[in-house]
Amino acid sequence: MILRKRGSVDSWRKKLQESSIDFDAPQGHNFLHMKYLFFLTILTGCSLWKQPPSLSQSADHKALPAWIYSPYDDCNQSLELCAVGEGGSQNEASTIARTNLASIFEVQVKSDLNIENSSQQYFPWKGEVRQEVHQLLKESVNEVMETVQIKKYHKHEKMTFALSSLDRMKVSELILNRLKKLDDELNVLWSKKSRVNLRKIMRVYLEREKLNDRYSIVSGAGLPTKITYKDIFEWRSSRPQFEPLALKIGQAPDWMSEKIKELLTEAGFKIVKGDADKAISLNVESIKEYLNVKGFEKYTFTLNLTSFNKGEKNRILTSSETVTGRTQTDALLKVKTFFNNYIENHLSDLHLD
Repeated sequence: MILRKRGSVDSWRKKLQESSIDFDAPQGHNFLHMKYLFFLTILTGCSLWKQPPSLSQSADHKALPAWIYSPYDDCNQSLELCAVGEGGSQNEASTIARTNLASIFEVQVKSDLNIENSSQQYFPWKGEVRQEVHQLLKESVNEVMETVQIKKYHKHEKMTFALSSLDRMKVSELILNRLKKLDDELNVLWSKKSRVNLRKIMRVYLEREKLNDRYSIVSGAGLPTKITYKDIFEWRSSRPQFEPLALKIGQAPDWMSEKIKELLTEAGFKIVKGDADKAISLNVESIKEYLNVKGFEKYTFTLNLTSFNKGEKNRILTSSETVTGRTQTDALLKVKTFFNNYIENHLSDLHLD
């Protein structure tokens, strides 16, 4: 059976969609459409058919296939990455083959997640960011490894060998899509040039850099970035290492004020009592709404954040959320994640830089 390219199937499908069978038309016309339908069925079936892994057997070491010792004797290195695994069963052998392939994929990435020691004063959270990036990369690699295929099995006495393959083109496409999303995110963050976004900028930058290392393995070349580590470091070092900032808190839960203090401190601001050239006011309003349900109360909470520069209002942020709970305290806890995420994503909109 000859396997046609997907484009061939699409062209047959398009022709079929552009016309319909007319039962009042001449017989020759209907016969032509029936031929379209017949060939479309055959071609579609062939395009969906996949050859299962072959299984060979031997009783003599001399008869072992060459790919067991040299995987690329049976793989096209320009099109795929390959590795071999062995075990007591096909399942065990294929699992080990996939693991060995993942090891090859990782070992070839020589650079690590270290940030220069000289940057410690500007990036005190670098250890935490390194862990976050490690977890994100692990998830990306796991997604890649889901595309691994087992090409062949060979059984020798009580041992089974498996040859695993990773399609370079498929993996390149997967990683490239992720790289483009990271580039978009990094460009937006960088355009704001805010110290409160610096940790997020470094996380995205590092994930992008290390993912690009993996992309270069499967595609043969990396994807250049417009923003470099040097750009980030030089911009941060041009700002004050510690800058006084007054945080004025009205009505607000402790977890909310602590979240803001944490973000400001790690960005290089020193929270002071009294006045400072830069200041932020925080207040949360609570309105009890009507709810005719016994044992529950409904509240609308509104977060108000205002930044000041030398006594003048700079920017105002407002966000509201309505929830129900057994008490006001219970309802307020239900909006904790919502408001913390909002603060983390929008604190830079106060234009503190």
